[in-house]
Amino acid sequence: MSLNPADTRPLYQQLASLLRDQIRTGELQPGARMPTEGELSQRLSTSRNTVRLAIDVLKKEGLVVSHQGRGSFVRTEPPLRYYASLTGSRSRRLEAQRRKDTFTQQVEAQGKQARQVSTVEVIAATAEIARHLSVGEGVSVAVRRRIMFADDQPLQLGDSYYPLHIVENSKIMDDADVVEGTDQVLEDLGHTPSWYEDEITWRMPTAEEATKLHLSTGIPVGRLVRTTLDQDNNPIEVYEVILPGDRHVLLYEVDAK
Repeated sequence: MSLNPADTRPLYQQLASLLRDQIRTGELQPGARMPTEGELSQRLSTSRNTVRLAIDVLKKEGLVVSHQGRGSFVRTEPPLRYYASLTGSRSRRLEAQRRKDTFTQQVEAQGKQARQVSTVEVIAATAEIARHLSVGEGVSVAVRRRIMFADDQPLQLGDSYYPLHIVENSKIMDDADVVEGTDQVLEDLGHTPSWYEDEITWRMPTAEEATKLHLSTGIPVGRLVRTTLDQDNNPIEVYEVILPGDRHVLLYEVDAK
């Protein structure tokens, strides 16, 4: 491993690229201890500050984690597979017999323990939410806000918006966990989720999102906005989920018929 004097990139970016390649090819295995600043600076005849900046780049990309007093290590946790086409799956929900929602099923299937912390409030619909729910801007809607965990690591933020007349006095308006899932509650209320429309964008997190998700500087997030329609083609929920880029692989299964 050596730095290229003809490369116009700053030395720390060159070093970050070399180390990134070693991680992605498996030369540096998950869980492996990274060479120390002293080892790398001596091996490459560069400064410790250059090494430090390179390691910081990899930390921000989610490839490397540091433990005080122990050093830096290749991240061992693989990104969670987020099966967007199965989230809200009625067949999966019915198979669970009201004991688990689809988020819990996905997380547990990947060997982790799922948990959610929820709060509920009534707010005035923003222009975006009003458009998706086909209501007037400023109309009162219910919102259920969740911080979703896998093995106590904050994994996602999920905010669900509902027409107030549908969910008022239902379980959805309670902060307590809805074990069977909110889609099941909607079906119990006579509004079976029957069709989903997804919009996906990528951006940097807000300060609030970064705090709630414990995000390092430089980690982007995916924003998925799903509009749910019932059996009568009426919008019954808008679900906004924030997915940290270093913790998720977004997957869809698409029927080719």
